[in-house]
Amino acid sequence: MEQPLPEHDDNDEEKIEKMVTMTVAAAKGIVPLVQVALPLAQIANSPLAPPEARALARSLSQILKGERDPIALVQNLSPELAERVWEALEQIEAPLPEPEGLVREGLNFEQLVEKVAEACTGELMLWQQLWSFTEALAADGRLPADIQALGRALRKILAGERQKHVLDEVSAQHRWALEQLLDWLNAQSVSPE
Repeated sequence: MEQPLPEHDDNDEEKIEKMVTMTVAAAKGIVPLVQVALPLAQIANSPLAPPEARALARSLSQILKGERDPIALVQNLSPELAERVWEALEQIEAPLPEPEGLVREGLNFEQLVEKVAEACTGELMLWQQLWSFTEALAADGRLPADIQALGRALRKILAGERQKHVLDEVSAQHRWALEQLLDWLNAQSVSPE
């Protein structure tokens, strides 16, 4: 008799979402491939990971190696995880948004923090825009040092960092709002709405 798959709890769902999102980002060249491929390989080969997590990690690794056949990618996955892989393939094929869209909107600091919070909760297209935007902030030598530091800190938060040490370089005027953002993101990972 076949054993039913265990129900995914919210923490599992968050891990699945992060695996899929980072795979899409790596496949689109937004983050370095090795930054995602290595953790996926570790999950795929870990005897401690649940079987369904290992199967998903193997499928996502195949995507990073260039496989795009949806049937081949999902043959060992549950219907729910197969759906996630198909969504990832759709997102990979979608064109990248223009990072200038955020600049054209004329975001103030509070709005930027709100957008980062949105992006960190699964808004992939917004995440892609912010990833490019924060890279530009961090690298633009014409900007004041505190704005460059803000760009670096936001980029780390977008990459999944949740410890307050990412705010070490951030000026006092930006620190409080980013501390609140980290507290909120940490609370979301424990008990999502």
